[in-house]
This record gives sequence, C-alpha cells and structure tokens, in this order.
Amino acid sequence: MAFNFYFDVASILVFVILIVMVISTKHIVDSTFRTLYKLTTVAFLVPILDIAKGDAIKYEVGFTPAMILIMLFFVVHIFVTYYFLMYVMSKIEMFQNRSTLRKIVLYAPVVICLVLILLTPQFHVVFTYSIEQGFIREPLYPIVNVVPIFYFIWTIIYTILKRKYLKRSFKTMIIFVMTINFVAIVIETLFTDIAIRSFIISMSAVVMFFYEEQGRAEIEEDTNLVDKEYLVEEGVKMLRNNYPFSVILIKMSNYDALSDTFGHNNTQTLSKKIASYIGHRFRLGKCFRISESTIAVLNTDEDARELTEKLYEELNVSWDVEGLDISCDILMTYVKIPEDVDDLENMVSFVRYFNKVERSVGGIIEVSELHINEHIREKHVESAIERGLQNGSFEVYYQPIRDLEKDTFVTAEALVRLTDPELGPISPAEFIPIAENNGTIVAIGNFVLETVCKFISENDMEALGLHYIELNLSVIQCLQKDFIENVESIVGKYNIDPKYLCLEVTETASNYSPAVFTKNLEALGERGYALALDDFGTGYANIERMVTSDFRIVKFDKEMTQYSSGEERLQDVFEKLQNVIHSMDSMVVAEGVETKEQYDYLKSIGCDYIQGYYFSKPVPQKEFVEFVKANNS
Repeated sequence: MAFNFYFDVASILVFVILIVMVISTKHIVDSTFRTLYKLTTVAFLVPILDIAKGDAIKYEVGFTPAMILIMLFFVVHIFVTYYFLMYVMSKIEMFQNRSTLRKIVLYAPVVICLVLILLTPQFHVVFTYSIEQGFIREPLYPIVNVVPIFYFIWTIIYTILKRKYLKRSFKTMIIFVMTINFVAIVIETLFTDIAIRSFIISMSAVVMFFYEEQGRAEIEEDTNLVDKEYLVEEGVKMLRNNYPFSVILIKMSNYDALSDTFGHNNTQTLSKKIASYIGHRFRLGKCFRISESTIAVLNTDEDARELTEKLYEELNVSWDVEGLDISCDILMTYVKIPEDVDDLENMVSFVRYFNKVERSVGGIIEVSELHINEHIREKHVESAIERGLQNGSFEVYYQPIRDLEKDTFVTAEALVRLTDPELGPISPAEFIPIAENNGTIVAIGNFVLETVCKFISENDMEALGLHYIELNLSVIQCLQKDFIENVESIVGKYNIDPKYLCLEVTETASNYSPAVFTKNLEALGERGYALALDDFGTGYANIERMVTSDFRIVKFDKEMTQYSSGEERLQDVFEKLQNVIHSMDSMVVAEGVETKEQYDYLKSIGCDYIQGYYFSKPVPQKEFVEFVKANNS
C-alpha cells in the first residue's frame, strides 16, 4: 500500500536526523550506549529493507535478490526487540556477569527464528516467494511476530522485577516505548496489509536517545573528565553485579601553595593540563572530576597498585605553564572494591574524605594510612545522628550530684545518649565531636534543653530536693546569633524559671573569644541562668576569663579529681586551685569520683559538690527520680 511506503520514508528521514545528532554530540560509549547504537543500526535497516524488498517483489528483480532482502528484513525486525531488551538490561546488569544458562535463554528465540528464516528458501517454513506468485505467508510465519512479542514480554517482566533499581523517568520512558511498539505489532498482526512498525521504531529510537541525552553525564570539553555523579552510577552497577574494580584518586596536594606562588590563573591552567593528560590517557567515561584539585580514575583493567605507580611517575614531572616550569606535588591512593570498601556509600565517603586530606607533600598513600575503617565508622555515626534526630533515638540521662555539706543530692547533669537501631549504643565521646563538625550539635543541644525543660515542668523540684539541672552547651550553639532567642523560646514553652537551669561550657570553649560567644554568655547570666565552667583542668586555665565571666560553678575534670588520691604535692595543687575558685565566690564540683577514699578526702577539704560513679552512673529519667526520692527522703 502507498502509505506504507511513506511511513518507511519518514522513518529513514527520522533516523538520518537522529544519526546527525548523535555524531555531533560527545557521549560516553558505555554498555548502555553501545547497545543503543546496535539497536538504532538494526532499526535503521528496517525501513530501508522494507522499501527494498517491496521494490524487489514489485519489479521482479529476480528470485535470489528478493529472497535475501525479505530474509534480512525479518532478521532485523527480530534483532530490534532483542536489542531493546538488552538496552533495558544494560541499565542494571553487566554482560560479563550473566550465567551461561541465562545467555542461552536470551539467545535461543533469536537463534531459532534465524534458523527457520535461513531454512525458508529450501523448506518454505516461514514464507514462500516466487516471481510468479509473489510473497506468501506459511504456517510458521507468525513466529516473526511471536519472537518480538516474547522479548517485549520479557522486557516488561524484567522492568517490573528490577523496578527499584531503575529511575522513575526511565521506567516511564520504557513503558511508553513498549506500549506504542506493542500496539504496532498487534496492528500488523491483525491487519496484514499495514506496515507501520518501522516508523514507530524510529520514533522510539528518538525517544530513547532524547532520554539518554537529557540524563547524560557532563563532560569537560578540554579535559574529557566526567562529572563525579557518573562515577556513582557506574559504581552502583558494578557493585550490584559483584564486579571487582578500583578507584584511583589523584590530588594536587600543594594546590593552595602553588596559587600563592604562581597565581590562581596559572595554577588553574596547570590543573587543566594535568586533568587533560589524565582524561585523554583513558577511555572517555573512566576519569572523573571530584574537585578543582582532585581527579578519580575508575579502573577495571589493570592491577590497581601498578597503575597507580605508573600514573605517579607520569604526573610527577615539571609542567610548562605560560613559560613557567612548575612542579606539582601529586598525592595518590587507590581503593579496591569490594576488598577495601564493600558498598557505594563507603566508596563515595572515601572519595570525599581523600579530597579533604591535607598534606604538604606528594606521594602514594596506602589505604591503611588513611584509616579508612575509622572514616567509614565516622560516616556511619553521622548517619546514626541523622536517624536519631528523625526517629527519636536520642535520650537524656541524669547523673546525680551530691552536696557534701547537706549530704543530699541537690542537682544532676543532663547527658545525652544515642542508641542506634543499626550501630547500637554510641559513646558521646564519639558522636558529639562528629555532631560539632557537621553542625547537628545545635539540633542535639535543642533536644537536650527541651527534654530537661519538660522534666522540670513535670516534676516538683523542691519536693525532690533539686535546685537545678545542669546541661552542656557546645561552642557551635553559643556562636549562633539567635542562640538566646532559641533558649528563651524553649524555656518559655514550658514556663520554666531560669533558676532551675545551669548551663555549662567547657574550659576550652570558654577561651573562645569571638564577640558573639561572649555576648551570648553575658546575656544568659543577665537573664538569671546559672553558668558553670566544665572540664576545668583539661586545657589552659584562663584565670582572667574565670574572673570576668560570671561562672557560679567550676567543675573539676575527673583527671583533676584523681589528684585527690595522688601524692601529697598533687593534693596541694588541687586544694590551692579550689581556694582560688572559692575566693571568687564560685562553687567547686569534683567530677569522676569513684572511690570512698576520694569521697572522704574531698569532703575533708571542703569541696562543695561531687559527681561520679561512687554514687551513681548516668541513668534514665525514671531511675533518676526514684534514686533521688530514695536518697533525699
């Protein structure tokens, strides 16, 4: 029919435009694009062969040419659907990791169909062709449509089973392409004089290439380096397929020093020269831009150590930059996956960690030197902190503090605890520094303050014999410009009198001098909050800060408390420091009291309060209330 010819011509024009577009843009030729190229090639042959076989039959060019064209037409039809399935699989799988049985199942329908088509001239099993009678469908002719339908069904089932590994946009695109092609197959099966599949295939190819173009990795024109997000995508695929690989990391360790010496522009030029050398040394899609000074190489072919040493020798040379002879200190390492790290999150974390490593000299660093396990643990703890803030894994424990003069427990220190569902209990000594580094300490501090305020509002402090509750403030909290408003908001929410709160800052933090920090501490004192200097004795004692700041309480660190059970000279130091603090009208809390000997000595020299395991470890709120009631009755 005439309109079938026009469909084929339109298909050819679409493919020509598509080919021009593909040639004019730079792509990473990975397994996905290679499969898409094959799919497009065989799809492009569909309309060409459709026209050629039609003309061969119409103009009776001879039996052999016509038969070959007809056979080729059916063969490419079958390969279109086969490569379409391979294209979808390439998003998840690696060909190297498919089992022999799976490969046989994949190839069997194509092979069977090809054999039947090749036997057709002799046995006429699929079709018959003669110049006199033309083209005639034989009983097994439906197989040329059944096999494509088989691959389409496989594609649908595969997409459903693997949907969690596929992007939503990709699934939407695949569903659309499968739908229009399936409709075309059904139409051609029901109406044998209509041939629209070639046009639908061409439009499908356009849709797929448009999708890949929209989602393709960014490639630096001058250097051939690819955006680091593509490293993540490739890493995901190889880890999912248990395919071993390594990532080699290359860093200009003296980047800042070079900028200071030779200027930022010259250093940038040097960085581009090194990046261009690396980017063009490997196949496109193997080198990634991590930062201005750091590059990653994805290695699947060579021994990681040998390649790293080879690259180090190649890069550790003088580079000509605008007439300047500049030597760059190259710092390198390599991480084997899954030998050194066994999941994507840890791989990404390690790459980021290496990017932040500061070393003034170059060289090759072994993974063990970078303490990767500790870094991985740190990233896990970071995740645990985030989970804890979201799902309520943080708790506040209370450690009683005893007034030695009254022999009662008059206060307690509120201490935050974290028990993660995955990592279990995590020590504050581990998670608090991490929280301070990533800023989540502010949210943790707010949680502790709110929990303590709620506790105070729900309990009769005087009936319990408690004067106030102590809680720690971090430097990060105190540096927030809205810190005072935030504290007042939480305290006001529970209608708490500030006298029931004693806010602690560490000795090291108290020596922090920015105006915001000092202003916030003064504002807390003016509003009636008691201030305590915590961990006294662990840093450089700043007597001036102790005198000028209104610290009502000074808490001796447990290391200082150990002096109380030490030699006479150390006890003398302890007593003199206590006398200095008393002379400033401040009270002393001795932390870390663990023995009766320490208790007796501290009481004998007039220490005001003691805190430690001698009386109680930090306990949950309910246990604390019961403890205080039992001991203060």
